[in-house]
Amino acid sequence: MPTLFALGAAFFFGFAHILVRYGLRTGTPTTAITFNLATRGLVLFTVMGPWADWDQRSAPAMGWFILGGALAPLTTQFLFYAAIVRVGVARASPLRNTSPLFAGLLAVAWLDEQWTPALLSGTVLIILGATVLGMRDAKTLTSFRTRDLLFAFGASILGGIASPIRKFGYSMVTSVPLAICLTLSGSLAGLCLYLAGWRGYRDVNTNRGTVLWFGLSGIVTSCGITSYMLSLSMGDVVLVDPLIATTPLFSVTFTHLLLKGQERVTSKAVVGAVLICAGGVVLTA
Repeated sequence: MPTLFALGAAFFFGFAHILVRYGLRTGTPTTAITFNLATRGLVLFTVMGPWADWDQRSAPAMGWFILGGALAPLTTQFLFYAAIVRVGVARASPLRNTSPLFAGLLAVAWLDEQWTPALLSGTVLIILGATVLGMRDAKTLTSFRTRDLLFAFGASILGGIASPIRKFGYSMVTSVPLAICLTLSGSLAGLCLYLAGWRGYRDVNTNRGTVLWFGLSGIVTSCGITSYMLSLSMGDVVLVDPLIATTPLFSVTFTHLLLKGQERVTSKAVVGAVLICAGGVVLTA
């Protein structure tokens, strides 16, 4: 079951990426994060709130899930977008896709999870495949400052830290709806702080396209978050996180189906897809 829920989450996240790409034609990354997260909050608090066991909301449990929500997806998304702007997708994506390694290392050291040769091999294959899928033609690369790679590296580390934090939170909370609501609270609180405290609202632009596409992406992402939190409540981080990292495979598939006239499937995409599928087979065998 955790495997199916994790792959389901990757499916929804991959579809949401396509909707975000439609929205970015007329919107900014900050607009995407803001509308996506606001829609997520509206949908999930409405659906999950009544089912949450609020009697389990101890201060430590709330703290861990809220911290996890503030780290990922909120902070990691801002860092990754900053990395793309500064160093390009071809350099930022490989670093960002190493997140399952950090998650696995922390889960093994902190949560006493077991990293078997099969899990490690599958994780590496998926990371390599996601890296290949995320790369672009080297001719499009521009000069950059080495320290700007820290944005992508930071996104990877924080993304890797967030999953073990949530898994630890599940040792105090058994209600998945409550865990989802607390995680969203952390993300929304961090977003409000950024928009108001750092005047991030100046980067938000509203039009019909941004409201439609980013709103739809928020609804789809809500399904992905629910699947992810369910999988994490049932399975180990060393299994769940690498499977979530198959998201680029679904993104490329949806790109081929929905954006045929705008993008073509390259040899890199085929190689990346094969590596991800091989990694998935090794993980779930």
